[in-house]
Amino acid sequence: IDNYLSSTERYSIDTNIWEYLPDKPGRPRNGRCAVSTTGSEIYIVGGDCTRSVDVYGTATLTWKNRNYALHMPEERIYPAAVVLEKRYLVVIGGYNCFDE
Repeated sequence: IDNYLSSTERYSIDTNIWEYLPDKPGRPRNGRCAVSTTGSEIYIVGGDCTRSVDVYGTATLTWKNRNYALHMPEERIYPAAVVLEKRYLVVIGGYNCFDE
């Protein structure tokens, strides 16, 4: 875990400058996770065999951790994800963390 990063950076295409944003709270994600956006929120799912969904508010520049354990029944890494109609976060496939 010591080498995994929780840092968050934002790149401005207009100014060609990187800017540090608040670190993602909690345990860093490792392995591949999926990222999708509604435009005002960025959702990160999977990675590190977790059911949790991290949400980053692009207007407030703050992180929220929403534990959707009842809605995401399996821990997984390597999933795909997409937001549909700004109403649904669809998580597809990935690797079941309990498979050998």
